[in-house]
Amino acid sequence: MPEQTLVSIIIPTYNRAHLIGETLDSVLAQTYTNWECIVVDDGSTDSTTSVLTEYAQNDKRIKLFKRPDTKPKGANACRNIGLNKAQGDYVVFFDSDDLMTENHLEIKVDAIQKFNCDYIITKTQYFNYTNEVINRYYKFDEFSITLHNYLTKKLNWLTLDVCIKSSIAKTITFNENLQSGQEYNYFSKLIQQSNCAEFVNKVVSLRRHHDSSIRSNLKTNLLKNESSFRVNWFTYMDLKFTAEKQELDFLLVNCIANVYALRLIPISNTTKFLKEIFSMYGFQGCYFVLMLLLMKYSNKGYYFRNKLVQKRAD
Repeated sequence: MPEQTLVSIIIPTYNRAHLIGETLDSVLAQTYTNWECIVVDDGSTDSTTSVLTEYAQNDKRIKLFKRPDTKPKGANACRNIGLNKAQGDYVVFFDSDDLMTENHLEIKVDAIQKFNCDYIITKTQYFNYTNEVINRYYKFDEFSITLHNYLTKKLNWLTLDVCIKSSIAKTITFNENLQSGQEYNYFSKLIQQSNCAEFVNKVVSLRRHHDSSIRSNLKTNLLKNESSFRVNWFTYMDLKFTAEKQELDFLLVNCIANVYALRLIPISNTTKFLKEIFSMYGFQGCYFVLMLLLMKYSNKGYYFRNKLVQKRAD
């Protein structure tokens, strides 16, 4: 039997002492055995570190690292640390509260080698929640894997779903400015780097639903719009020098819509944002600036918002 290629599984974790054991048990149960599991602790205050230390002592393939204080808190920084530590030819991202089917790695590795592609995408299902929403993600029979289709959310998938060649994965980082929507940012950059990918219509990840997730906690419209702005803005900036104007326009228009809703620009460097508006839209950007000023003090700003939308449509 030929030697199996090493796969690096990267798992960020924070206060998951009561759950991460199940996740690691599902990793240990894999039919594909040549893997390293890099777990990066984000400063847990419970007994997560003790649980991880015991697993690492029992199986040397499990490796525990801690996010240093010099890195910002969050899963993004932990995944970037994991990418830096990874020794495998392939990278699989996973979460510390979800479960792998026993053939998770086998299916992913077989597919990426069979198709000789840069990454493959599989499927995830909830095991404790309805899959009505998640089932709408995987429309690969209708849309091809392109940056435009992903940005416009004709296609979608989860962080758990991919297996990526390390030579590609290590050229991209998770944006550490984002607390939510980080997978949208990362996968946008991945597709821009390469769309040599294949979809495998098999469920190999079992996701745990939490009411307390970051996305679930974005309850108010203001918080949702601020989060949406940040995701679109940082993705725009990350793709600014590589993406086509059509894709950049889509992201910037989303930012403008969020600013309309908030009646302010939710970043400290507003000058930089306004420069991008004028760079993209030229003189038409004046409508946006005037609209924003008027919306802060009256409802007349909506007139100029509509004028800008009309100008763009023309």
